[in-house]
Amino acid sequence: MSEWPNVEEIRAKVSDVRVRSVNPRDPVHVNSHPETWRVIGVGNSAAVFQPKESPELAIKVYAPEFAQVCAQEAGIYEQLGENEFFPRYYGRGERFLVIEYRAGKNLYDCLVQGVEIPEQVIHDVDTAIEFAKERGLNPSDIHVKNVLVHGGRGFLVDVSDYRNEGDCKRWPDLKAAYYQYYRELYRPGLTIPAWVLETIRKWYKSPEGGSSNIAVFAERIIRMFF
Repeated sequence: MSEWPNVEEIRAKVSDVRVRSVNPRDPVHVNSHPETWRVIGVGNSAAVFQPKESPELAIKVYAPEFAQVCAQEAGIYEQLGENEFFPRYYGRGERFLVIEYRAGKNLYDCLVQGVEIPEQVIHDVDTAIEFAKERGLNPSDIHVKNVLVHGGRGFLVDVSDYRNEGDCKRWPDLKAAYYQYYRELYRPGLTIPAWVLETIRKWYKSPEGGSSNIAVFAERIIRMFF
């Protein structure tokens, strides 16, 4: 982009967006948005849109009860600064962020559509995590929907949890699953039904889920499909 976007013009469009959270553990619902805005991502606190009139941008709009997360995430983008691993940050409103649109498929879509996930993506995410740590952040909640694959390389989006305390195991667990199961089982065109991924997501967040029980749960899934 040669010029920064006009945040005030975007603010007027955001007034037409209705994003609702039904359960904080589940993706938000998008009830309405401008005709020229395409939904490109939905998370537990916000939805992300790509405006037809400015396809180089991504607008992240938070559900009202998560408006405070908007300021937190903006601060994290500012702390990261310009870099090759994360989208460029342009500005924000009360409950929206304006960031660079990054092309690509997330890992979730790759799994559902049978698109191969190259090992380089894993290395790129590890490098991005180290970059963020060097800037004083604690990358957390890295999962299949916020890792993008484009041109065989990996990129990260959604940095809202990078100031969380503690040792998040989601990326180490995902990486372990990649090396222990995905690389062994993948064949061209292999698809994983969306309902299976949703079952895994809910199990992982449940009291009986987590790192210690992954092997047992994975074996159940493998017996179902292989």
